[in-house]
Amino acid sequence: MKNLVILPITLIFTCTTVAQDIPSLVLQGNRQYVEGEYEKAIMTYESIIDSGYEAADLYYNLGNSYFKSHKITSAIINYERAILLSPNDADIKYNLEMARTFVTDKIEVLPLPFFTQWHNRIVRLFSSDLWAIMSMSGFILFLIFFSLYLFVSEYRVKRYSFWLGLLFFFLSVSSFVFSFHHKKIITGHNTAIVFAPSVTVKSSPDDSGTDLFLIHEGTRVRIEDTLGIWTEIKLDDGNKGWLLTSEIVKI
Repeated sequence: MKNLVILPITLIFTCTTVAQDIPSLVLQGNRQYVEGEYEKAIMTYESIIDSGYEAADLYYNLGNSYFKSHKITSAIINYERAILLSPNDADIKYNLEMARTFVTDKIEVLPLPFFTQWHNRIVRLFSSDLWAIMSMSGFILFLIFFSLYLFVSEYRVKRYSFWLGLLFFFLSVSSFVFSFHHKKIITGHNTAIVFAPSVTVKSSPDDSGTDLFLIHEGTRVRIEDTLGIWTEIKLDDGNKGWLLTSEIVKI
């Protein structure tokens, strides 16, 4: 297991009164973790999140604190939330995989189509904000080259301006799409972790439904639908069914 990250205090300030205390709370949580006071560190990091602040490093540190407290499911939840915000972080991936070794269910992941894998890898290359900046920058460059194409009479300049403008327009649109999809992944909350010791997944959203299969605490599921107090879930191996919403925690 890899240890906590010291959060960059300079990125934490906001305009609220509560947020003004965040830097000191981060230092307090880090100190508590280093001193082995993991339960106190959990409370401190949770209070920061409750104030409205989110960061991959914060969820990572919280996950580490839960792991050290032998609360593996809570650790997995926070590692999963951290990796949503920083999908290429090697330390988060390592600790998440280590925590998953304690999960009872070993679900075989169905391979995705190559184009879906390709798309997902590109979307996760950068944050949603960075994709948005790239989209705006590309659009500005498109306008510049398009203006050159319209108002410059020299043939070579017009030709290069046309193709460069077309290229930057394509990059702008593509970056916008990637930004939208990355944001949707983060805010969609369409995945969850089973938080009950064991759950019987049913064929329909009621107690009289047929028992389909059993899953255990820590298993990752995809949310397909909700109906009242029931949620339809899908496993990585393709199996689907219904369980009580109270038995899972959204990532």
